[in-house]
Amino acid sequence: MSTAEQHLAILGKHLDFENSRILDIGSGGGELSIALSHKGAKVTGIECSRDQMKRAIARQGKDCNFMFSVGENLPFRDSWFDATVFFNSIHHIPEDSMETAISEAISVTKSGGIVYVAEPLAEGACFELDSPVEDETEVRAQAQQYLNKAIRSDSKFSEDGEERYEVYFDYQNFEEYKDEMLRFDQSRRPRFEKLEAMMRSRFQELGKSTDQGVRFYQPMLARCFRVT
Repeated sequence: MSTAEQHLAILGKHLDFENSRILDIGSGGGELSIALSHKGAKVTGIECSRDQMKRAIARQGKDCNFMFSVGENLPFRDSWFDATVFFNSIHHIPEDSMETAISEAISVTKSGGIVYVAEPLAEGACFELDSPVEDETEVRAQAQQYLNKAIRSDSKFSEDGEERYEVYFDYQNFEEYKDEMLRFDQSRRPRFEKLEAMMRSRFQELGKSTDQGVRFYQPMLARCFRVT
């Protein structure tokens, strides 16, 4: 099962994908947006990395399109989407723009629609592997704090529920893992290469061997919010 399919199994408890108009904020290489479109949704993905955008656009279809934009300045009219989703993305928004990004997501979502946020927790084998290169403990905590603040301050925004779950990532070898880490963010390269010997050792120590390669588990927290 792909990582996108693992995520959508949880989102599907809250949203009927068929013909839903969905905004995927921080869509990366487009894997999740494309998976949503295959389930009948009409998806728009926005991404601020031009390298990731190129990968996504090369694979887009008639019910899935991508555009260059940022979550704190959405180029859509109010109440346009049935659902707005952040998968592994809200903690990448700069702290001074996070509150605005949440407000923008609420604005473009229809009354009765959902804002859905799935964030990696600062724990598990995947987090332990990545953290020497990029420790996201603080930014992941900040994302949850800004979501809590939005519930308190915006009467149109309430929480329907939350769920903890795990996803896994399979790599054939260390080189595939390295390529993925640097593809997501080239600024990591100097740190990664400086620590590469240690990272190779951690890859072997933390990974679990399976028929699919070397597997790393990442605990997630999904929060579903209703717009009224």
